[in-house]
Amino acid sequence: MTTTSIKPILAKERYKLLDVIRGISLLGVLIGNMATLSGYAFLSEVDKIAFTTYKTDHLVSTIQLALVNGKFYSLFSMLFGIGFGLQLRRSLATMTNFNALFRRRLVILLFLGLIHAIFLYPGDILTLYAILGFVLMLFRNGSDKFLLKSVLLLMLLPVIQYAIMWGINIASPAAPKPVGPRMLDQVLITFRTGTYLEILKINAGGLIFGRYPDHFFTGRFFKVFAMFLIGFYVSKKGIHADVLEYRSLLKKVLIWGAIIGIPCNLILATVVTAEDYKQLRLLGIIQPLAYSYGVPALALFYAAALALLYQKSHWRKLLSLFAPVGQMALTNYLLQSFICVFIFKSYGFALEGQVGPTKLLLIALAIYGAQLILSVTWIKYFRFGPTEWLWRSLTYKNWQPFRQRTNEATASQHEHVS
Repeated sequence: MTTTSIKPILAKERYKLLDVIRGISLLGVLIGNMATLSGYAFLSEVDKIAFTTYKTDHLVSTIQLALVNGKFYSLFSMLFGIGFGLQLRRSLATMTNFNALFRRRLVILLFLGLIHAIFLYPGDILTLYAILGFVLMLFRNGSDKFLLKSVLLLMLLPVIQYAIMWGINIASPAAPKPVGPRMLDQVLITFRTGTYLEILKINAGGLIFGRYPDHFFTGRFFKVFAMFLIGFYVSKKGIHADVLEYRSLLKKVLIWGAIIGIPCNLILATVVTAEDYKQLRLLGIIQPLAYSYGVPALALFYAAALALLYQKSHWRKLLSLFAPVGQMALTNYLLQSFICVFIFKSYGFALEGQVGPTKLLLIALAIYGAQLILSVTWIKYFRFGPTEWLWRSLTYKNWQPFRQRTNEATASQHEHVS
């Protein structure tokens, strides 16, 4: 079998609901990432209290922890799983070599992720998606029951992992950290005043010695992969394509997502501190338990709510405004980092560690508003975002049509709206 006969999805074949969820999720991801993009997350509590906006900063941070952080990258992870399922189905229908095609797609994504992590933002998620994408391929023939059982197990693993680490720490406590200057303080200074090369070195080191060790410690691999499998299950059942048929199921997801998600995320936002969790204290074990079940539950609540609202004509017209952002989500994700490094790093406005969550939220909304306008305008003339076009062209080993045909653009804008 060859990969030459398979072609990218045309605009008229796209599921607009998925683009809507993806576009809205991108706003949540940006808001959640602003603390690390700006360096605020690296500040000490003393430095945070010194902000004149501290009271509102604390309130905004609490609300974001409860309603935003983790939920929207979880939605993106689910969408990745849905995309995997759609591509698998298309390859089976056209008798093409799915394995070769998807592996090449993942290698390109990994390369894009590394560029993003080193040159822009070491908090990149693309490299993790690419790595776990290879694991996802092993589940392509799994039954529905097997996928759901795997999801339940994966959600439990971060809790088990933390309990083991907590037990080891009780038996053999780690030596207290030496008192002295914080390494993160020097990182902030370098980001704010250092040369571009110095910043690149920190980014590379942060990816290798910070980002991925944190993934292991927090069980992020298990959490992301669980959402991959949920997305793959959704794709296999066709839930995204026939919401009305699955309305009863989605209403149950809505109810249980709220019942489980809201209290768990309130606990995450108000009870457990990062210090409790990272220092392996007894109270810290609440974090992986509440996170592993509460964050996916609230993410699924959001997805179900958007899917059900999208079935109502007046809501569909409103939500469809976000579809162009989602249609070029990869480009917009990278663009968010590109804009932020020039706001916060030394070669831009050098505001690293100088802005609290209140103002960061306003900056995020401004960036997203500009992206919304840009995306709507761009999709009128082009079929894909520039990064999506490059990714597709390299995947299919053939330069893809880029400019939007007039009749296709019209169909794309009005699809599922009337």
